[in-house]
Amino acid sequence: MRKILLNVIATNRYIQFLDGIIESSSSFIFKQSSITIMVHTNMDIEHIQEKYKDDRIKIIKNKIEHEDWPFTTLKRFHYFLSKKDDILEHDYSFYIDVDSVFVSEIMESILPDKGMIGTIHPCLFEGSGTPDRNPNSTAFIPLGSKNRYFCGGFFGGSSKEFIGASEKIMGNIEKDLSNNVMAIWHDESHLNKYFFENEPSVILDNHFSAAEEQASLYPNAKIWFLDKSRRGGHDFFRN
Repeated sequence: MRKILLNVIATNRYIQFLDGIIESSSSFIFKQSSITIMVHTNMDIEHIQEKYKDDRIKIIKNKIEHEDWPFTTLKRFHYFLSKKDDILEHDYSFYIDVDSVFVSEIMESILPDKGMIGTIHPCLFEGSGTPDRNPNSTAFIPLGSKNRYFCGGFFGGSSKEFIGASEKIMGNIEKDLSNNVMAIWHDESHLNKYFFENEPSVILDNHFSAAEEQASLYPNAKIWFLDKSRRGGHDFFRN
C-alpha cells in the first residue's frame, strides 16, 4: 500500500478548519493508500488526534511558531524541511491549504512516476496570471513568458521531489529575505517560478479546484478553497 503524506498549516484561528480537511481527506483522497496528515501548528491538537482514529489515516504534529503575515505562509517550505526525514518515509507528499475541503474523489491515477503535480489557479485558468515581475526577486518570471499560473493551495509529488522542490524554493526565499525583497504573492510566487523552470509532470487543470463562492459553476471540482470572508475575513485569521 502506498504511503502518502498530506501537509497542512494551521496556526491560531486557522485551527478551526482542521476538522473539515481531515474529514474530507478520509472520505475522498487516495482510498487505496495509507494517509498521514502532518499538521504544522502552534496549537494543541491532542484532542483532534484522539478524535480521528482511522486505520487508514494518521495525524501527527510538527510544532511551529505563529508569525506575522505573510511569514507563516511564506515559510511553509521551511516547515516541510524541518520534517524532512518524516516526509521521506512516505512515497508521495502533498500540501493543501487547511481552509479547503475535498469534495470529490481523487484517485491514485493522478500520481506520477516522477516529477511534481501542480494545480492551475481556480480563478486564472487562461493566460499567465500574476507571477512576480520584479527582476530583483528570485521569483521573477519575465513578461511575455509562456507560463501557466499555479495555485499554492494544492501541490505535491514523490516525496523525494517534494523535498527537492522545497529545498530550492526555501533557498530562493532566503535569498530574497536577505535582500529585503518580498515576492508579490509570497510562497505562491516562488512555487510558480519553480514550476516555470521545472514543469510539473501532472497539471491539474480546469476545473480541478474551485473557489467556494464559484463552486456551483464547477460541479465537477474536487477541491473547494473556502471563502474566509464568510467566516470573519482574512485579517481575522492572520492575527
